[in-house]
Amino acid sequence: MSELSTEVDEADAVVARRLGFLTRPLQALVNAPHLLVLAIVAIWVACSLTYAVLEDKGPIEGLWWGIVTGSTVGYGDFYPASTTGRAVGAVLIVSMLVLVPIAIGHVIANLVFDKESLAVATVLEDVHERIDRLEHLTLAALEVQHGREWLDERLAEHEAADAAHVDVAEQMLAMFRPTFPQDPSQPDPGGTR
Repeated sequence: MSELSTEVDEADAVVARRLGFLTRPLQALVNAPHLLVLAIVAIWVACSLTYAVLEDKGPIEGLWWGIVTGSTVGYGDFYPASTTGRAVGAVLIVSMLVLVPIAIGHVIANLVFDKESLAVATVLEDVHERIDRLEHLTLAALEVQHGREWLDERLAEHEAADAAHVDVAEQMLAMFRPTFPQDPSQPDPGGTR
């Protein structure tokens, strides 16, 4: 059973690598709101003008058709008669059904004001300021008590210990890195082979 599980995991990894050329640009587009809006407008204008050319309509009629079709209202006053025109309409409808809600989500996410997060951020900022003051006062007191040379030696020891210590965040991220074999032609995102 474990061999089958390993084979399935390896097959999933191969599929993920093969589809990566599609998913990475899509993720980049979805996570860049300004670029997403430009893509929506570009698709709308391109499909509208393509419809106008294919169906022998004017550009204003084409843009109107694009708004009505892309918003899936479909008044029926303009519609494609050719198969190619219908394909353009299908591309417009599907792309708008996928991309417009994502753009709306970005707008709503920026309008929502989370009072609790703001309160936590304010408290954390205050805690950081207090820790900085305590550190400054402690260092000043240690310098007065033991001298600057002694303090510099202790600080160097602590910096060396910190440099030798593995970052907890890096350890947590390492837990989520894929464990499947990497494709030799692809760069290793985790830095390990």
